[in-house]
Amino acid sequence: MGSDALIAPPAPALNGNPNATADPRLPITENPASAQKPAQRPLLSYFKTEISIEHADVPIIACCLVSGLCDSSAYNAWTCFVSMQTGNTIFLALGASGQPITHPFGWLKSLISIFFFICGCLFFSWTRLINPKGRGTLAGSFFIQGSCIIIAAALVQAGVVPEPHGVVAETGSEVHFIELIPLAFLAFQSGGQIVTSRLLGFNEVPTTVLTSVYCDLASDPNLLKADNVKRNRRACAVLAILVGGIIGGWMSRSSGLSSALWLAAAIKISISIAWGFWRPNQALRI
Repeated sequence: MGSDALIAPPAPALNGNPNATADPRLPITENPASAQKPAQRPLLSYFKTEISIEHADVPIIACCLVSGLCDSSAYNAWTCFVSMQTGNTIFLALGASGQPITHPFGWLKSLISIFFFICGCLFFSWTRLINPKGRGTLAGSFFIQGSCIIIAAALVQAGVVPEPHGVVAETGSEVHFIELIPLAFLAFQSGGQIVTSRLLGFNEVPTTVLTSVYCDLASDPNLLKADNVKRNRRACAVLAILVGGIIGGWMSRSSGLSSALWLAAAIKISISIAWGFWRPNQALRI
């Protein structure tokens, strides 16, 4: 018999792993491919989870309340809107003819507000590239929006930006161009909330304008139908902006402009926290 007959055949592989053998004399090793598998990051996975759209219209309607607070306060103090840019566009047009004569630089405030509103829309629209309905994306977006309002409120409360008391006619010597700074921050964050309403699919709640909402309400063929979700959202948006405007007006008159802005910031930060704990989209987990 030859020497080749004395060599034992190789032990069979276990579970398809060539490194794991049935020979008890040899150590069992793991598959290198499984050993190199990266560890899961539960926190990152949690914030990447897409939210459920159910009841997600509630925070968007709360943004209408913020618009009412900010616009009534800003217009009361600086005769300029920070959310409703239709009015600012008309003010900008009037500035071409030097009107109104009591607000010679009103057009500049409107221009700044429009410009930074557009910048906000552009900036927050990029979230569509990084999981726009993810918990982390929404929470981060609203945290930035809330921080912008906080900066504006802090500038006013610290006296860096003078807070007008009563109706003061603007003349060339009484214009405070530093007012453009909080206006820019407030307009920038307003762009974020309308972009979010679009990304979440709530086009009937634009959060910063009511003209189209009034039109859609009046022309809705199912206006009196009991089960009409879009009508309900539009009506709530109108009511929220109205209530926010009333609250902002009273707070500006009684406790100052900064108090209304602090309340608006608190709402935005609360929405940011809420997004972080929002229910996941169960349809994507099946």
